[in-house]
Amino acid sequence: MNFFQATILAVIQGLTEFLPVSSSGHLVILQKYFNFSEPPVLFDILVHVGTLGAVIIYFRKELLKISRQTVWLIILGTIPAAIVGLFLQNHIEQIFNSLKLVGLSLLVTAGFLFSTKKLKPFNRRFSQAKWQDALLVGAFQALAILPGISRSGSTIISGLWRKFDRPTAFRFSFYLAIPAIIGATVLQLPELISIQFNYLNQAILGMIIAGATGYFALVTLKRVLVSKKFWLFGLYCLFLGLLLLLLS
Repeated sequence: MNFFQATILAVIQGLTEFLPVSSSGHLVILQKYFNFSEPPVLFDILVHVGTLGAVIIYFRKELLKISRQTVWLIILGTIPAAIVGLFLQNHIEQIFNSLKLVGLSLLVTAGFLFSTKKLKPFNRRFSQAKWQDALLVGAFQALAILPGISRSGSTIISGLWRKFDRPTAFRFSFYLAIPAIIGATVLQLPELISIQFNYLNQAILGMIIAGATGYFALVTLKRVLVSKKFWLFGLYCLFLGLLLLLLS
C-alpha cells in the first residue's frame, strides 16, 4: 500500500462511514473495479480509530452528560448487530464478494432515504426513548452489516420512523456507532499478533485523514438532515446501485 492509496481509502472511509451511502459498499467497489487490495489490518484498525475519534470529539459535550438510561438504550440497541454479526461471521467473505448484492442493497438504502422526503416532522426527544425504540433502531443497524446498506442512513431513518425529531434521530444513530466501531476494531486486534508493521506510516496518515473527513461528514450530515434534504443522498445511492447492477 502506497501513500496515495492510503489517502484515498482514508478519505472514502471517513466520508462514507457517516454519510448515508455505505462505507462497506464503497470498499467492495474499490476492490473490484479499481484493483485496491484489502487494506492491511493495522491500517484498517487505525482508520476506524480515526472515525471513532471523530464521533467522540463531535459529541464530546453530550457524552460527558450521558445518563444511565441512555447507556442502557445504547447497549440494548447494540445487541441485534452483535447477534447478526456472530451468525454471519463465517459468510463475510462471500457477502463482500458480490457486486450484485451491493447494488441491490444500495437500492434498498435509496428507498429508505426517499421515504423521508414527505415524512412529517415529529418532536419525540431522547428522554422519551423506550426499549422498543432501541431494539428497532438496533435491528436496522444489524441490517447494515450487508455492504450497500448504510448504517447511518438506516439507523437515522428508523429513528425518524419512530417519530423522533431529526436531531434526536441523528444523535441516537451515532451513539450506536460508538460500540459498533469499537466492536469491529476489537475483533481485528488478534490479527495484529501475526503481522509485521510494514505500513505504520500509511496507517497513521489514514487515521488522521479519516478522523478529519469523518468530522466534516458529521457536520455536513447534521446540516442536511435538519434542513430536510436527507433524501437527496438517495439519488446517489439509486444511481450507483443501478450502475452496479448493469455492470455486474
